[in-house]
Amino acid sequence: MLQKLDHGCILPWSDKKDEKVNDVQPDFIPRDYQIEMLNRAKKENTIVMMPTGSGKTFVAVLLIKHYIHQVMTDPWKGPCKENKSCGDRKCSCGDRNWKRTFFLVNQVTLVSQQKRVLERHTGVSVGEYSGSHSKTIDTWNEKTWYYEFKQHQIVVMTTDIFKNLLSTGILKTSQVNVLVLDECHHAKENHPMAVVMRDYWNPRKPDGRVLGLTASVIDKKKISGKAELRLSIEKLQKMLQSRLVTPLEFVNQIKDVKLPDPVIYSFDQGNYANELLVITENLLDTMSRYTVKALPEVEQSTYNHIKKIVTAIPVIITEVGIDALRAILEDDRGFIAEIGNYLASPNIAPSKEDDGTIIECVTYKVGQTILKQLEYLKTTTQSVVDNSQEVRMSVKFYELLKYVLKLQYDTGENADPPRIIIFIERRRVVDAMYKYLCKLRREVRGCANLKASYVLGGSTGSGGKEEDDLKMSSFEIDELISIKKQQEQALIDFREGKSNILLATSVVEEGLDIPACNVVIRYDFPQTYRAYVQSRGRARQRPAKFTFFLKKSEIDEKEGLLKSFHDIEMLLREYASDLSPREVAEEDDNELDYNTLIPPLEVEGTGAKITATSAIQRLNFYCSQLPKDEYTDVMPSDFTTEENSGFKTTITLPKLCPVKLSVEGDCLANKKLAKMSAAMKTLEALYSANELTDALLPQFRHKEANPLMIASEDGRSMTLDQKLKIPTVLWRKDLKEESGSFYLYSIRLELTPHDSDFAEHFVKGKDHRVACYGILCKAELPNFPLFTVHPRFGSVTVCIKFERKIDVPIHLLQTYYWFQEAVFTHALDMNHVRQYSDAIFKSYFILPLCWRSKAKGLQFSSSNNKSCFLDIDSRFITQLQKQWDFEHNHWIFGNMPSDLNKCLDSVIFPAYNHSEHPNNKDISGYLYAVIQKSELTAADKMRGRANTSADGLETQTYEQYHLEKHGIKLQNPSKQLLECRNITRHYAFLTPHASKKSNRPPMQLIGEICKVHPIPSSLWSQATCLPSILWRMETFCLSKELTDTVYGNYNHNISLLASHCKDYFSEETSNLMAKLRRDLEYKGDIDWLETLHPITHKSCGEDYNLERLEFLGDRFLKFVSTLFYYRTMPDKHEGWLSRYRSEMISNQNLAVRSCKEIKLPRYILNKKIDPKEHWIPPCFLSSYTIDKLKEAEEAVSSASEETLNSLDLLPDTELSAEVLREVSRLKKARMCVEVKEFLGNQSDDNSYNDAVVQLCELIPDGHLQRLETKDVADSMEALLGLCVAKYGYRKGVDLLDRIRISTFQAKNGADPEILNDHLYEPTPPSQISSLPPVAVRLARSRCENLRNVEKAIGYKFKEPFYLLEALTHASFNDIDTCYQRLEFLGDAVLDALMVFHIYEQKPHYDQGQMTDLLSSLVCNTTLSKVCTKLELHRSLLYDSVELYNVLARFFMNFENDQLNEWCNDLSLERVFVDSVESDTPDRIPVLNLESKVVQAPKLLGDLTESVIGAIYLDCGEDILRVWEVIWPWFEPFYIAFSENIPKNPKAMINELYPGLRRMTESYPGDHYKFIATVTIAKRDENNKVSKYDFKTVGRDRETAMEVSYGRALHFHKKYLVEM
Repeated sequence: MLQKLDHGCILPWSDKKDEKVNDVQPDFIPRDYQIEMLNRAKKENTIVMMPTGSGKTFVAVLLIKHYIHQVMTDPWKGPCKENKSCGDRKCSCGDRNWKRTFFLVNQVTLVSQQKRVLERHTGVSVGEYSGSHSKTIDTWNEKTWYYEFKQHQIVVMTTDIFKNLLSTGILKTSQVNVLVLDECHHAKENHPMAVVMRDYWNPRKPDGRVLGLTASVIDKKKISGKAELRLSIEKLQKMLQSRLVTPLEFVNQIKDVKLPDPVIYSFDQGNYANELLVITENLLDTMSRYTVKALPEVEQSTYNHIKKIVTAIPVIITEVGIDALRAILEDDRGFIAEIGNYLASPNIAPSKEDDGTIIECVTYKVGQTILKQLEYLKTTTQSVVDNSQEVRMSVKFYELLKYVLKLQYDTGENADPPRIIIFIERRRVVDAMYKYLCKLRREVRGCANLKASYVLGGSTGSGGKEEDDLKMSSFEIDELISIKKQQEQALIDFREGKSNILLATSVVEEGLDIPACNVVIRYDFPQTYRAYVQSRGRARQRPAKFTFFLKKSEIDEKEGLLKSFHDIEMLLREYASDLSPREVAEEDDNELDYNTLIPPLEVEGTGAKITATSAIQRLNFYCSQLPKDEYTDVMPSDFTTEENSGFKTTITLPKLCPVKLSVEGDCLANKKLAKMSAAMKTLEALYSANELTDALLPQFRHKEANPLMIASEDGRSMTLDQKLKIPTVLWRKDLKEESGSFYLYSIRLELTPHDSDFAEHFVKGKDHRVACYGILCKAELPNFPLFTVHPRFGSVTVCIKFERKIDVPIHLLQTYYWFQEAVFTHALDMNHVRQYSDAIFKSYFILPLCWRSKAKGLQFSSSNNKSCFLDIDSRFITQLQKQWDFEHNHWIFGNMPSDLNKCLDSVIFPAYNHSEHPNNKDISGYLYAVIQKSELTAADKMRGRANTSADGLETQTYEQYHLEKHGIKLQNPSKQLLECRNITRHYAFLTPHASKKSNRPPMQLIGEICKVHPIPSSLWSQATCLPSILWRMETFCLSKELTDTVYGNYNHNISLLASHCKDYFSEETSNLMAKLRRDLEYKGDIDWLETLHPITHKSCGEDYNLERLEFLGDRFLKFVSTLFYYRTMPDKHEGWLSRYRSEMISNQNLAVRSCKEIKLPRYILNKKIDPKEHWIPPCFLSSYTIDKLKEAEEAVSSASEETLNSLDLLPDTELSAEVLREVSRLKKARMCVEVKEFLGNQSDDNSYNDAVVQLCELIPDGHLQRLETKDVADSMEALLGLCVAKYGYRKGVDLLDRIRISTFQAKNGADPEILNDHLYEPTPPSQISSLPPVAVRLARSRCENLRNVEKAIGYKFKEPFYLLEALTHASFNDIDTCYQRLEFLGDAVLDALMVFHIYEQKPHYDQGQMTDLLSSLVCNTTLSKVCTKLELHRSLLYDSVELYNVLARFFMNFENDQLNEWCNDLSLERVFVDSVESDTPDRIPVLNLESKVVQAPKLLGDLTESVIGAIYLDCGEDILRVWEVIWPWFEPFYIAFSENIPKNPKAMINELYPGLRRMTESYPGDHYKFIATVTIAKRDENNKVSKYDFKTVGRDRETAMEVSYGRALHFHKKYLVEM
């Protein structure tokens, strides 16, 4: 026996150091025959043939683990700039020679199962991919797959997806190290497995190892002999380029997989239910009157579904019984209801001609006949059962039931019941038998242990007849929605023993992980040898039974087939035991080499390749991706003609395809080849026209096609600048430079107290000469407006004024640094920061100022003399320093003066606290500002205390209290007390609400026991305002800096700021609509303070924010980008334009561009600031940051220079974990030292480098403002909205130029002055004018019929082609254009006009109200009412029967004058009430939008928008003229909606039922349909919860969900509102 190392159970790569390797399950020990297969597979490509249950998958696991070291590197991202040899695993870009392991399956249900097995036993990450996991997986691009392959080392997927990866060049065969083909016997003809191996896997350049897994290579009932067997095997070996092997132990009947011999259980069918079978024959006769091919294509699918139901009925009778049939016929979701649903579909339902004639199609007539016959069958069945004329169950089912019950009886009561799998051919029979077994278990005592479950499954390959028969009814929606979960749960129940009978179709034969069972019953005889082997392999728990249920009349025939199966098995064993070299079988002359006849389409460089067998599929996929509505056919048409030498096909692309041509293929032997040839040539033409990418995928789905999108890496400052909000004027200026030149600004305060009797010293001090605080900085600050801060005792108006430019000796700077510490640390108690004079961070000083006489040099606290000036009060700073104990680092407090009048501007505290708190920072909670002398003395009773003590004694006096509490005997108890207030420790005075707290009553303190703080009360009170003042000043500087960046050399007039004293600015605007005119150019001044508005988010808690302006800018951006793409892409359809626009105005693009061009995140404020907690004072740094810098400096200084120089040279893979941690620590420390060096050097360069990134990591989050992409995009839109509202259209476009958006020239670095000149060019003509002359003449003749439309809309067109284009649907073949581009334009024009009107007329509306009002005005319901009132739909040109039926069914909802009433109805009911009347508490049916129109068709709203677009172009893009025309259409709605803004049903239901459940799922069997479910729950007075599900089926998920919400709202109003 081989060592474990050889078969992959213990491998060197399983070191826990590798992060990609997870824990491997140790419970798997391979058997000898599995090791034998592994060794064969390691030598060559191998097909392993082993019976079901013998562990084929684990052979694959062993092989994968043997080669696992090859998949441990990341895939190569592409060349990078840093490393010339990129891809050699020395940089972060990955390995150029990366590989992955692929495990391919044929059934979607096997993907998750195989993924779990591989993940458990390999220990690496395993990805799973199938159509059920992502419906857009076919459109994933190379970048998407790169991240998937980077995340997973093993990939499990369906073969179709793997084939698409190879055909698009996203994956190359050289990147596959092991390819496992599960159930590889399918690899024949045009199966995806065969296509992969035949067309893409090159046998001359073998890449990865191929391993095929199968239980049997034979898929027939019998073979003629060994020659035929050898030929079948050789074909498979040739196809897979592999060798078939089987374990020798299997040849000798190995013990581990000993399988039971087949046993026949016979019965006599006899005559059963003949009367009912006669009726079913009539049903079959009715269906046989027509062949499917003779019917129109739109009817064929429905006819097939009805036929399958009819053919299943006699089978259910004979296989299960009449009782089961009766249940299905009486079920409200059974056969009758199902057929009725099919007949109600739009393609089948009767249509009404203009003259009132009812037209019924063939399928509808046949269906109605079938329904009548089924009703008669249901009545007859009920009569037969009631009269006991027949046994309720069939003979076959009765025998099955006896057999199963006997098995359970023989097992005994104490033993576990046998586990049984029953294989049944037809899916409907499985369903009928399951329901009948459940009924028997409920009603028959002896059947109580029959716990059944069922599995039906599904496949992904090209289905044949068997698969087609297994399609479920589309009407059973509830079952279809949960079918996948139900199947998984059924298997879980069977594994856990919750069920002991599993009813299954052939899906259980292959691959699914089914636990060992005792009994396998073939209810229907297997069709092939493979089915026989695989179902037999399910019975592997000893003792096992393999039983066939056969009628006595067919025993001889079936025994012969069983003998054939046995002979095939013996031949296979004999063949597998022969290890001699095989001779290659001769090629079949009849087998066509498609790639020789029709050369594939290949793209050099990418490796993308389309072969003949996949050409038709790829062409259909391309056409299916074209933008379309549900009424337009986008599939290509083909026409085949027969010629002398063969057949030739011509393919015509659909109208919506940008490439207008018909392609003729080569003349080939048969029609199939001719179509392949034409499809291949069509794809070549599409690729040449740039409609296919280099991956040969539709360009429309290519994720990187937009030339205006820039990579996120280009906006690197997005992650750097967003955190520190420090203006450039205050950022990193060296305060110690030798020049010593500074700018001095005063901070003058004016208090407006809340109380008129406010007596406290605030602005003017009593016993000091300090006039105010001042700012000393190295750079000139902008002129600031007056602004207000709000301490709790009043409002303080702040004026920051430039005084003069001064020179300061360097020796005084240390004194100024100390004063910063005295104010912010020792007084204001800002303990989260510390002074760090070595760092150049926020560079300015706060200093005391006093008035000084020019002549005498005297100092004053105030002066009106013009000869006086404000200067730094150095004397005051010196006095404070004298009262600071530098040795012990605390204040030296003074004694209370005997004259209390001298301490009325003082900060005091009780002396008995002094000994306990020697450091002044610790006693800040006990500091008080003196207000005035009190009327009380210490002999008076204490105020604010209870009248009596706990012992009932009278209240104490102040003197008694201090004696008893503190042991202090007062010397002068008759002396007046001092009224004081607490010194606040909260400095958030930015908004008025902070001052509305009720003031506490003043404290009464005894002067003789108090100490006096060196800082006067008035200066302390002013100092508490400093954090808010300085933060506001810094935000002003940010606003000014951003304005300079955006507007450049415009004059920033400070006189505009005069109105900003109270409110920073007003949003009131006049004639805002005129700002959208393109011919107006603003030449006035720019108010920089306005820019503060767009950078302030609502979360800041300010009185102003960006929301209204963001709402305005968002729509203006949509408007301008729409004009850009409409003009610059005349050949692109609406789908392209919408996609490009959405990408260009996306949050990501806006954020990245604004980062790259104007560094917008540096200025954005999105966090409410508490200056004490979140603000860093000047000349300070965070305490945490300083500690980290010191730790880093110590770590680096303790390391040797040699160690530091070798950090980047050490390979991580060769170091121990301990050394790696030390290396990582030193690298971080070295970066921190670089940060310290960065902070220690001045730089005029405001660029943000890696040191800033690391600095932000060292600053706690509380001091930073972290932004999301949406925050930046919102601010950019608000900035644009402000620009347009204040300065007009052209200035807004200039701003877009500034961030290089909405222009192709931006890609080439064009001059910003000419970037958007295209927006001012002449209006583009109608697309009709560019059609061929014949088409133009035809169009001109049709324009004469549009006079009524012009009269209705109130506008006469100068060029009628605009209007004709606006009224032409894509299905109209005579004119090769449609209204979609104009609808794209009109939508943006309407949005912009309505937004600007709402913004101007409703200044009191917030963003939410404006959004709701706009949504109501431009929603489809309002637009459809406008369209219907103007009768635009009557002039619509179209050639679609489906569109006609939809419009007809919509207008049939109205009778007489109801249509006018609906048009004039100013409510916003989106769902017609009468369409949901069937919703009752007892029954809420599923609503199919294809059979009932419950909303105004979207096309009506699109017509309104397209006409608006046409008017805009025809009037020369005069936006005001458009407004004059359309305002009468919308004015009634605007007035009504403004009075009571309507909310859509979704918003209302979400408010009424916050815990509701909503879900949208694909309609089973039709990925283009969706089921939208809204579930609401209501609790009644008895606390009982009732749930109501509203399900709607539609082609559009949004529409279906909206209807479900509308139904829920109607239901709530009708039944639940009073509960």
